[in-house]
Amino acid sequence: MRSIFIFLLAFQCANADKDIIPVFLMDYGGVMSHLTVEANPFSKISTAYFADIIHDAIKRSEVVIIFVEDQFSVEDITIKDKLGTPYHHLHQDMLENKVKFFPGVIEPFKLLNQIFQPQQFNVFYLNSGTKLQMFDGHFKYFYIFFQDGKNETRAEVLRRHDLIMREVYFVVRQLAPGAVVAFYTGKMNPVEVEKIEFVPISPIAVTRDPGVMVVTDGALFRFVGVYAATQTRRATFNQIPMVAEETWTLESLSTKMAYTDFELEFNFSFKDKGWLLENVALLEGGEEVGRTDMGVGARWNWAYYCGEPLVLVNTRDGSSVTISEYQIQPLKKRNIQRSGTEDITTTEDPDAGSGSGAGSDDNKGFGSSVNCGPYYSASILAGLFISGICFGILIFGVTIMYDCQNNDRYDDAQGKPLVITFEGGGH
Repeated sequence: MRSIFIFLLAFQCANADKDIIPVFLMDYGGVMSHLTVEANPFSKISTAYFADIIHDAIKRSEVVIIFVEDQFSVEDITIKDKLGTPYHHLHQDMLENKVKFFPGVIEPFKLLNQIFQPQQFNVFYLNSGTKLQMFDGHFKYFYIFFQDGKNETRAEVLRRHDLIMREVYFVVRQLAPGAVVAFYTGKMNPVEVEKIEFVPISPIAVTRDPGVMVVTDGALFRFVGVYAATQTRRATFNQIPMVAEETWTLESLSTKMAYTDFELEFNFSFKDKGWLLENVALLEGGEEVGRTDMGVGARWNWAYYCGEPLVLVNTRDGSSVTISEYQIQPLKKRNIQRSGTEDITTTEDPDAGSGSGAGSDDNKGFGSSVNCGPYYSASILAGLFISGICFGILIFGVTIMYDCQNNDRYDDAQGKPLVITFEGGGH
């Protein structure tokens, strides 16, 4: 919808730059009486529609006269002085339905100039003293331009033009063998149209909540939007939680974080090629009151990201703790040696060279992330491709089966056998 609105606005702005000029159509013979004019002064007549009017006038008339003002606008029509409107004759003819008025036509003179090619013999410049005997009946169309004097008001100039048009029209009408149609318009509109400066609206910059980062010896956590909801209130926790306890073994990691009202325990299991977040537990006063099974993970040095909320429900009172967005990445498993019943954690990484500290290459930040949302992997794409090939083979086979045709004749054991006679050639 937004793209359509911008297109319409740009189209209106483009049309605003064009000359919208009024046009009078003089038709004293009534050959264009079928033409209806819309009364709305704000409506614009397109170039295509005005071209149809011109061609219709050419078919129905013998002579076409084009009266042209250098500058013409609706404001000229509304001018009045002490004698009233300068268009006395046009006004009377409009009341008698002999003249039709089009308040706004897009560039009418340009179109008239294209249809009626001006020549040297059919273009005239007139003033009040020009003799009208120069016109004869051999013209099919001609242009009339006005020569204005000095020290004349606009109303006086237009009143003189109104009189010249009436005289020319009736002289030509007497000489023409048929109907005469005249157009009165202008070359350009002197009224400056205010151009709309289309300034693109910059999108409002939305600052994404970075959340809080929790770095422990065994993992990296990032939480966005942690809040607890009960039946009566909702509390948001923006502070960094305190790491209360973290337990390592060869195959697992358990990290417990403490907020003011509750604790969260993340339980990981380690594999040879990656890690797995088994579950997240909700604790109150050191006692577990809720648990959400996860079963998600990634390869080593990869993080798990999810933009969907993680909800932990308190089974005691029905309240809940929600993490709107989270990212988790355990560090590489450490080499843990057992001495009696006590686990002794060394600082060497079995996958790294000797002398590297625990997590020395992991605390720099999150690695590449696996998203919990729907995504396409190489396995999914390969499966879709193979399924498409199998489906294509199935369609091809069904098509071949439908194209199979039955024999039009079968062998009948009771019928006359088919005998083929062979005639050999001479010896």
